[in-house]
Amino acid sequence: MTGLVSKNIEQLRREGIKSAELKRQREKDYQTKIDNMSKHNVGNFLDVRSIAKSRQLQDQKNFYSVEQSLLELEELLQSTRLYSFKEKTTDLIKRISGRDGDSYTIREMGKFISELVNEIKLKYEVKE
Repeated sequence: MTGLVSKNIEQLRREGIKSAELKRQREKDYQTKIDNMSKHNVGNFLDVRSIAKSRQLQDQKNFYSVEQSLLELEELLQSTRLYSFKEKTTDLIKRISGRDGDSYTIREMGKFISELVNEIKLKYEVKE
């Protein structure tokens, strides 16, 4: 009788080990599937990790960055030799809009200044 009982216990132990191994393998396969999805095409789903690392997102952050647009404005003013004009420009943006400038208004002001300088150069035939 003890041989029959011990045989059943041994079988139960083997079945438990086998099911634990299957569970670990399923978890491993699932993790591999998740890792592969983030590296490659994920079908109709959005891969947030690849979006966060993408070049387009970095460019978009730079485009909406006020600091980046102020640097671009400063470079424009330096290239046109209007070194001290940055403060006047930012003050004008504040007066017109009633708030600190965002990246769009700073860039639009930069475009306006650039076109104005080019028109003056053409009108008075100024050479660089």
